[in-house]
Amino acid sequence: LDGESNRRLGLFMHQQVIVPRTSEIVDHFMRSLRRLDEFTVVTANDAGLQRLTGLLQRYLLGLGTHVESFEYFEQRLLIGHIHHRMGIPQPVYQTSFRALQCELIRNIPSAVREDRAGYDALVDYMLKVIALDVSLAVESYCKSRTCGLEHTIETQRGATERFRHMAVTDYLTELHNHAYSRHLLAEKLGESRSSRKPLCVIMADLDQFKQINDTHGHLVGDHVLRIAAARMVAAARSGDEIGRYGGEEFLFLLTNTDLAAAAVVAERIRKRVGNDAIRHDDATIRTTVSLGIAEARDADTVDDLIARADAALYAAKLAGRKRIMLEK
Repeated sequence: LDGESNRRLGLFMHQQVIVPRTSEIVDHFMRSLRRLDEFTVVTANDAGLQRLTGLLQRYLLGLGTHVESFEYFEQRLLIGHIHHRMGIPQPVYQTSFRALQCELIRNIPSAVREDRAGYDALVDYMLKVIALDVSLAVESYCKSRTCGLEHTIETQRGATERFRHMAVTDYLTELHNHAYSRHLLAEKLGESRSSRKPLCVIMADLDQFKQINDTHGHLVGDHVLRIAAARMVAAARSGDEIGRYGGEEFLFLLTNTDLAAAAVVAERIRKRVGNDAIRHDDATIRTTVSLGIAEARDADTVDDLIARADAALYAAKLAGRKRIMLEK
């Protein structure tokens, strides 16, 4: 359905057929479906009927335009999933497209019908675009039904995975939580000693975060934490482990990384967090981050390494904040 002629036909169908007659098309279409017993089960109450009517109106207003775009395909796939969730039987579902096709053709203006070549081209376009939508929607309808069966089978396994995720993840930032960060660090220390490869940790702390909470409230503070965490993830390298260590403090584990390389990563994090303001409703918040870096030594425990990084972080705070300090 690509090409300039098809784009013109889609725009013409939208402007001359669908927009002026949306209510009429929807009304006739819903009336034809009400004759089917299977359909009346889905629309047994006003809420179900209104929801389906609204879905159909939105569907029509997007029909046949921008069909070359990814968004068009994505929306059409979503339609089948929604209808499966609503419990519309598949025979009714497929029949409804044919009924809609007939309604669209019936509502072509008489002036267009008088131009035989134009009328044939428009009808051909309608048939093609409905066929495309049928194939996409039915594909996702069947996929949703299959996934529903698989979901039933996998419910227990999925619940176990969710609980595991909750056990190791900070609820606010979706980073590793405190306990899992320390567990990972213990593993990385052992691997570093065995491989003789360097390991660094970065302790990062948002500057004057209490002032943000006091001025704007804790909901805004939570938003700032989430955005700052996302920026830290974006600035880190693939393979770097990041955890929310507590409050506004974050712990980075950088394997196969010495102090010089860790300082490069830390500077990228510092810039990414502090360069742009964070907006939440009417509030505009500028936040900066201080960072302390320490490199693992042979005899280090988890507490030893974190303590040195924390001391470097404290030194960065004393030196004026929004800066990086290496361990002494």
